[in-house]
Amino acid sequence: MGGDASPIDMKTQRSADIASGLFLACLGLVVLYAATSITGGMEERLPPRTLPYFLGTTVLLAGLLLSIKSWRYRGPDTAIKWPSRKGFIRVLVAFVSLAFYTCAINLIGMPLATALFVAFLVWYLWRRKRRVFYALLTGVISGVVVFYVFIRFLELSFPTGFLGP
Repeated sequence: MGGDASPIDMKTQRSADIASGLFLACLGLVVLYAATSITGGMEERLPPRTLPYFLGTTVLLAGLLLSIKSWRYRGPDTAIKWPSRKGFIRVLVAFVSLAFYTCAINLIGMPLATALFVAFLVWYLWRRKRRVFYALLTGVISGVVVFYVFIRFLELSFPTGFLGP
């Protein structure tokens, strides 16, 4: 006993991967369940629920594979260092910005919301020279890709904002 951590209390890569994988699998199930309530007309090339079904299935399978792979791993388990207060704040800012992004999609359209979200996260998380330039460049590219791939090419019915139908 004398100060040794029990195996349950240890923070290891294996246990973190199992927990993360199970969380992702549950998140994928939530997305799949939520996608069943999306309605859309038949006049569209692909139904609006296509992308959520694809993403939900992908996240579900990735989470399950991560958990199974980590569960079956029998090599040496490495202890991991959990984020410090500064790291926790960075994760919290990323989640809060994700919440703002989801709210902004209907207000200003998905392409612009995506551009602003990606630009902000790159600016905030990337601590290198010329980060403003790369943040703006990455944000603009992301917004353009969302507009042309998802809205124009795949003809999914996402809010376009001022870019129009």
